[in-house]
Amino acid sequence: MLMTVARLAIAALLAMSGVVLATAAPAFACKCDAVDVKQQSARVDAVFVGEVQGVTETERQFEYAVLATHTFKGTVERDTAVVTNQDTAACGLGELKNGTAYVFLVTGAAAPYTATSCDGSGPANDKRLAEVEAVLGAGTEIAEPPPPAPTLTKVEESGPPSLGRLAAPGGALVLVGFLGLLVVGRLART
Repeated sequence: MLMTVARLAIAALLAMSGVVLATAAPAFACKCDAVDVKQQSARVDAVFVGEVQGVTETERQFEYAVLATHTFKGTVERDTAVVTNQDTAACGLGELKNGTAYVFLVTGAAAPYTATSCDGSGPANDKRLAEVEAVLGAGTEIAEPPPPAPTLTKVEESGPPSLGRLAAPGGALVLVGFLGLLVVGRLART
């Protein structure tokens, strides 16, 4: 009987701790101040449009390889990177789709930049682009880098091969063919 009471007490404690944990989780959810694009863009280092090219998962973060095409604020390389928390409850952007364009409002002096859901990053739809342009202007296109200049690379320092070296393989094939005809001719006589 004492064993049954102890089991019930343990079960009740475990059940209550589960309720406490379940109700405490929302308290840790991401909370962002309701601000407009003007305030969001003022507190970030760069604002640009880019297409997600790939994703790498590291610990609790996503690192996105981004092809930046248009910048409104800051200097951004065409091939850049953005990191964010995986968990949207921790103010992360979550998992973004490859091949999709996003407006990134990021912090940091260089790639990989940091983005949070509070900063205002999101899909590059007409509404979001119009809001950003109304605050920051038309921005500028990020041009593709020019291809590297061609360079001359010498394969060998010596000159071209002599006529004898070029003709030797062909002469050898003619000799082998002639010997083959002799052998076939002798076999046909026997």
